[in-house]
Amino acid sequence: MHTIAQIILLISITVASLFPNNNTAVEAKEDFVYLCNKPGQKCYYEVPCNTLRATCNQVQGKLFKVPLSRALQMKRTKCECKDNLQ
Repeated sequence: MHTIAQIILLISITVASLFPNNNTAVEAKEDFVYLCNKPGQKCYYEVPCNTLRATCNQVQGKLFKVPLSRALQMKRTKCECKDNLQ
């Protein structure tokens, strides 16, 4: 009886390892954006450009790379860089 339990456990572990957790796959594919941590800053950017750096420095904020879903939760909207420098 003990041997049967071990075989069932081994099969269960093998099957579980073949099907990874779906949440991990979703998190790995999520896009990241850049924003300033000050509440008055309402934009997020796809790249950390000079426009973002300048506006964040003016309010003495810090730049953060966050998941897009988090930026949207914070009610940030997408803004385009006025410069093409990164």
